[in-house]
Amino acid sequence: MATVTSFPPNTDVERLYRISVELYHRMGDLGLLSRADRVVLLDGLLVRKMTKKPRHVTAAQQAIEVLGSLIPTGWYVRKEDPVTLRRGPEGTDSEPEPDIAVVRGSFRDYAERHPGPADIALIVEVADSSVAEDRAGLRRLAWAEVPCVWIVNLVGQSVEVCTRPTGPADDPGYEERTVFSAGELVPVTIGGQVCGHVAVENLLA
Repeated sequence: MATVTSFPPNTDVERLYRISVELYHRMGDLGLLSRADRVVLLDGLLVRKMTKKPRHVTAAQQAIEVLGSLIPTGWYVRKEDPVTLRRGPEGTDSEPEPDIAVVRGSFRDYAERHPGPADIALIVEVADSSVAEDRAGLRRLAWAEVPCVWIVNLVGQSVEVCTRPTGPADDPGYEERTVFSAGELVPVTIGGQVCGHVAVENLLA
């Protein structure tokens, strides 16, 4: 799920008050935050979600259907549900809601918690107007050592596959970035094993 992460001019980011994921959950429990508020916790800050366009929704659903038919037993696909990333690059918590996440187990395993980095095989973000934001978000995912991230770039008509996260580092990122275009096949790697391939055309709306 892409989000608006820019700040007004002259904002002193260091003066912003950052909260933990526990406080974020508590605010929801107390009714201080609801789904209608359309915010998500990123780097300890409450950030507004962006509105999804029809093309974005269609591409996300296509990816869910394709991945659901390929992933091996013991994994399942989540759509726009939270994943918990603690103590990120700024030492703060995040709980993003990626468009798609392939996680270990079944939905029943997460009745008491959201998946964390050790549970995640793949995150997919669909980007139309949000390519810059989704690329910026790679930093926190690499820090958490999420092994693979796809950015389905609807503007560029391509799929960016990012692998080999550097983990906690001064400038966390992915050491390998491969761009797949129309006519090419994207490998689906789950648990370190390639379990199939997806045509780029099947991921674009």
